[in-house]
Amino acid sequence: MGKEISIKIDSAMHGHRIEYVLKKELKISSSLIKRMKRAENGILLNGVRTTVVTKVSDGDILTVNIKGKETENVIPVNIPIDVLWEDEDILIVNKPGTMSVHPSGAHKTDTLANAVMYYMGSCEAIHIITRLDRETSGVLLIAKNPRVAALLSEDIKAGKVKKEYIAIVNGAPDPSMGTLSAPIKKKEGRGSARCVSKDGKEAVTLYELIKKTDTLSLMKLIPITGRTHQLRVHMSHIGHPIYGDCIYGAPQMGERVRLHCQRITFLHPITGKEVSITAEVPEDFNGLFK
Repeated sequence: MGKEISIKIDSAMHGHRIEYVLKKELKISSSLIKRMKRAENGILLNGVRTTVVTKVSDGDILTVNIKGKETENVIPVNIPIDVLWEDEDILIVNKPGTMSVHPSGAHKTDTLANAVMYYMGSCEAIHIITRLDRETSGVLLIAKNPRVAALLSEDIKAGKVKKEYIAIVNGAPDPSMGTLSAPIKKKEGRGSARCVSKDGKEAVTLYELIKKTDTLSLMKLIPITGRTHQLRVHMSHIGHPIYGDCIYGAPQMGERVRLHCQRITFLHPITGKEVSITAEVPEDFNGLFK
């Protein structure tokens, strides 16, 4: 949804350019400032449209209107969602392992985006920050306005948002913990499938064995980079594909991929406080590992 912010300039901000105030005081990203500059009422000083190079004076009223990019064809649908944490800027939910995040193909009205649109009420855009595949469950980070969305996206690119997954894989890796560093690229002619390739993009994953049976292992996986299907590709690459993964070598009839985003940790872009949220292990994990 869009957001309007107004502040009264004080003596500490007196004499600075508007661009400085936007970045330092309002914590608005460079990408959003560019969008606001093009908008008719994006930046107003004392009610008059102005430029970011204008200097402000003590007592001025600076108003900015931040509009999100409209998300087309997302229909609000009353679908229950598991809210893990929420404030005026951020929503964190526990996504089921049977739900797509965005509408596509046969899933037009039964996605997390549909549910969030309904939950948030009147809004013009969806700002889902972290990605999870349809069959991956767990913590999902959502911004309630484009200002926070842009700041969180920049933090993700800078590696400041930490995610921790658990997975059930075939076999047991040896050694039982370590670092997987194998570049990943899109696999030609295979839709969304990826593969390890020397000419791919850098991809790094930390892994640790939690416990095992004769045929399966419960793993903790921490992606350092954020490539599409990274954890699934890396585990398959070392010969231990994730249970239920029909794309990367461990299909199980009627079973989903056993991958769950268990925890996310980040600094709140507005308050500066650390937020660490955990989603409980889903029941379909307990059926394989008590």
